[in-house]
Amino acid sequence: MKTGSVSRFFFAVSIAAAVLMANHVGIILAAIVSAVLALILWTRDLRNIFEPARLVIWFFAFLFILHLFSHPGKVLFSLFSLDATVEGAKAGLFYGEKLIVFVYSAFLILKTVEPFELVRPIERFSRISGKLGKPLSYAALSFSLALRFIPDLIRQGKMTMMVFNTRGIFFDGGLTKRLNGAVQLVSVVFVNALKSAESAALALAVKGYSNRFKRAVFPPARVSGGGILIALFSVVILVLGWRF
Repeated sequence: MKTGSVSRFFFAVSIAAAVLMANHVGIILAAIVSAVLALILWTRDLRNIFEPARLVIWFFAFLFILHLFSHPGKVLFSLFSLDATVEGAKAGLFYGEKLIVFVYSAFLILKTVEPFELVRPIERFSRISGKLGKPLSYAALSFSLALRFIPDLIRQGKMTMMVFNTRGIFFDGGLTKRLNGAVQLVSVVFVNALKSAESAALALAVKGYSNRFKRAVFPPARVSGGGILIALFSVVILVLGWRF
């Protein structure tokens, strides 16, 4: 079943918005299953399921513990002066499941959405939008560049860490040492990000992006049966999240 980047992006945003509004556990579990199945179907790689899971598990644990000790109710056990309650455990699981959906939605966008294909219909619409056209076009370009460079930044971060390790620099140990390593890693990646942004800006200037607005011709967005089904399913999820 062929689906385009627009329908995939709409699907990922829809399940995140639906879960944000939902108060029913069944809706959240259905969103998790839908996100995992979509990731398998669109990437055809089971390993992509575990990559966001490794990222979310620590945040899930933090959120669960935070709610566990911050809600009044029936006490499960006490730790020093803090009481863990049944209501806190339920709230921790509830909001932790929401967090899982948000992470998988973001991962769906990063892994399955082609930035140019997503921006193309926005560019076509901007040409008939009058004064709103140019700001809309520039916003679409900025968004597409952000999507384009996020995987590169992640890859640069991994390569920078490998370079540190090959030179005998490791950041294992206490919290202070880990924070110091994180600062060094982020500074290197940030400098590389600025260089990439500057190169992209120069390339756009050389290609006359600022003058191409009236002359540019963009092919029409492709509409497929799979994309229509995904869009309809996304609308259903949004309605269910809003109602329940």
